[in-house]
Amino acid sequence: MYLRPLAVVGALYAVSERGLAADVLAARAVGAAPLPVCTSIVVASDGMVTDVTDVPVDTVQAQLEHLQATGAVEGIKVGILGGPKTVEAVCDAVVALGVPSVLDLVASGPNGETVLSARGIDAVADRLGVATLVTVSKADAELVTGGQIESLDDAQVAAQRLHNRGAQRVVIRCGSLPYRFYDAADDPGTPGGDGAPVPLAFDLYYDGDDFALYEASLIDGSAADGMSSIFAITALNEMVQGSPVEEALQAAKRASTEAARHPFDVPGRTSRINPWWASGGNASPAPSTGAENRT
Repeated sequence: MYLRPLAVVGALYAVSERGLAADVLAARAVGAAPLPVCTSIVVASDGMVTDVTDVPVDTVQAQLEHLQATGAVEGIKVGILGGPKTVEAVCDAVVALGVPSVLDLVASGPNGETVLSARGIDAVADRLGVATLVTVSKADAELVTGGQIESLDDAQVAAQRLHNRGAQRVVIRCGSLPYRFYDAADDPGTPGGDGAPVPLAFDLYYDGDDFALYEASLIDGSAADGMSSIFAITALNEMVQGSPVEEALQAAKRASTEAARHPFDVPGRTSRINPWWASGGNASPAPSTGAENRT
């Protein structure tokens, strides 16, 4: 059996299935061989932050050089980066590898931990163009672009700003947002709207020319650990196999939506995890998700 080698670069989280742990599990679930590179160690889970320590850039560089020297890599997913020197080293490696890549731009963690310094944000914002695809949460898109995102209109502006900073293609994981801030009460995608009482979760894609909106019902499990890894790794794996980016994102939306339907509670912990990777990414039939909507 052939396993596609995918490099996963990011933080090792203590006592949780986040960061590199989630990347490794998600890569296994899609039939890939994960090759991890650690950029920092984060001690944070269950609403508590104890410590965030960046791996020395020389050690990160040594890992990257070992990665490039020991065999073929077919794709690379980049997550938490830390300081500006690490940003530079990792981005240089992405360029050198020349394979499909997803940069999951992460500045802050779910427990409030800061995982990318202000200088690091500037450094990565200046190197967005190295990745095939940039993905970012709504909260981190606000940090990087300096503007609030209160509607999908705002998200479009943020996506354009990221593209203007160099991103070839960008996805903002918006969660549940009204289409426009001034008519939220009548918005069919807003809780309590006349059209649909169930809120929708949106991912907004922009390629420099057109927007595409991927939507599905908002599910409680979307807050479980590892969700961003499932989305990014699925998209990367599809691109490595030759799928166009928009088709890869459709697969990623299906996978992350399905994973959110079946979170596991862990005794004694407030965080939840997803069993999606335990079933090879196929816990049950894929849900129906909104097709891309061009605007």
